[in-house]
Amino acid sequence: MLLFTKRIDVREEDIFSELHHFLLRKNNRYLTNDEVVSLTGVSSDLLYKWVKTGKLKKSIFPNLGAPCERCGQITQAKICVSCSSTIVSTLKQEEKDRAWFNQIQRNHPRASTYHYK
Repeated sequence: MLLFTKRIDVREEDIFSELHHFLLRKNNRYLTNDEVVSLTGVSSDLLYKWVKTGKLKKSIFPNLGAPCERCGQITQAKICVSCSSTIVSTLKQEEKDRAWFNQIQRNHPRASTYHYK
């Protein structure tokens, strides 16, 4: 089983090496994911994997991306702009709710009195 896994890894590394060489040509640096897949035949899953792990650097190949970890839309970052803004607004609302709850707790009439039974 281990030999089979190593063969796959070696083949994958060979594919990566050829793809990287292809992408480093001047005109190919600005290809998108779809264009790379159609021109080279490399699976989009492998391409996404290499972009996510940093083997294909976004600074060198600016039009390559990977799926957003939240919604699946192709993006340059781990999370797309839409999901990022949604998360930020949710966190802001949560902070407002927490402040409101704390304000109610402090102003509640029984909060500062001691009651006997």
